[in-house]
Amino acid sequence: MPAAPAEECPSALPLLKTPTAQLAVNGGSQHPDKRREGGHGPTLADEVEHLLPGAVHYSAPAVAEPVPAAEGQLPVPVPVPQHAGPRPPTPGEATWGPYAPVIARWERALGRAAPAATDARGRLATRFVEWMMGLRPGWITDVPDLTRSAELKALGNGVVPAQAAGALRLLLTRTGRA
Repeated sequence: MPAAPAEECPSALPLLKTPTAQLAVNGGSQHPDKRREGGHGPTLADEVEHLLPGAVHYSAPAVAEPVPAAEGQLPVPVPVPQHAGPRPPTPGEATWGPYAPVIARWERALGRAAPAATDARGRLATRFVEWMMGLRPGWITDVPDLTRSAELKALGNGVVPAQAAGALRLLLTRTGRA
């Protein structure tokens, strides 16, 4: 079987974190770097709310580019927009940043577009988590009387059907029952 091109190879693409039940009770999101400084890994909410362009807390990383200095003055680093460079952003990149290729691949696999990753308050959207897991729209998010916290807990405790099916196929193959 030929190797997948680098842009399609899962190990070569940045992936979003797996939803966990703790999304509902982790005290809110914080920048992934800050979470790591505290000795913890970032959560899905941390990544979506802080790393996706357009998110409430998002800021493009500052890149030092010297500004021509006047006689006797030091050059001043200036933040450069994330998409500065020789090419314009690809479709979806302005919304999904470095995750654009994997979001596009999952959209193709599911046959439907990704919903917004954040809600009106800038928090991780439960419909996005539901979509990431490959669940049908509304499987959790249309259940009456569930709070956002309960939805996130249910999604985080849930099983990703595609992963479960893959695991069962692998086990059945290894036992000779496939």
